[in-house]
Amino acid sequence: MSAGTISYTYRDAEKAKHDLPGAPVWTAPNSLYRNDDIEPAAASAPYGRTDIIYVGRFAPSKKVKLLIQGFAEAAKSANDIRLKLIGGGAEEDELRALAKLLGVEDKISFPGWIDDLGELRTHYSTAFCSASPGFAGLGLTQSLGFGIPMIVARDEPHSPEIELEETGAVHYFDSDSPLALSTAILALWKDRAKLPDTEASAFTKRRYSAEAMAEGIESALLDRQPRDIYVEA
Repeated sequence: MSAGTISYTYRDAEKAKHDLPGAPVWTAPNSLYRNDDIEPAAASAPYGRTDIIYVGRFAPSKKVKLLIQGFAEAAKSANDIRLKLIGGGAEEDELRALAKLLGVEDKISFPGWIDDLGELRTHYSTAFCSASPGFAGLGLTQSLGFGIPMIVARDEPHSPEIELEETGAVHYFDSDSPLALSTAILALWKDRAKLPDTEASAFTKRRYSAEAMAEGIESALLDRQPRDIYVEA
């Protein structure tokens, strides 16, 4: 058994190396998919992306109502955009009612929970962004792994995966502001022909795969020198 530190983020690993000079530090990042499964989600045409995607629970802390409000505002300027709310939860009836109240019920779909990676890839292939109006977590590795940027609220208790902001594919908006969220949506809508973001996808593939997580844990258990497996040859 090792005598050292296992970190679940690269940022914390760097801090541990500074605070504990000479002590072994391993990184085992939280991950969703195997390395081979992390690939950009290509679109059928440069401007074939029309969707904003949300994946997760329909719960107050996730602020899905805020997303619908921001989307409704953005749809006034971009009639072709659509919102896909993938997931489920206690607020679903309220979300459907809000969409109807704001006059965008025909632009919002509720596909339900989707676990199949191939089916998720199909949805991301028509997306120009994903959104996390509440706190962001592992969904960052999913979205950026597909090469799709994520819109994130600035002041929320985000999970450690927020360190993926260094890719440049995390776009912040002022928390709890539908107008600020709308502005962020429209900015990414204008840049949709540049997607998928292959650099963000490659970065996520190297550093947030199941293999990267397993490597950190295995190295710690075997008390071997940490391997910097995400650095390209």
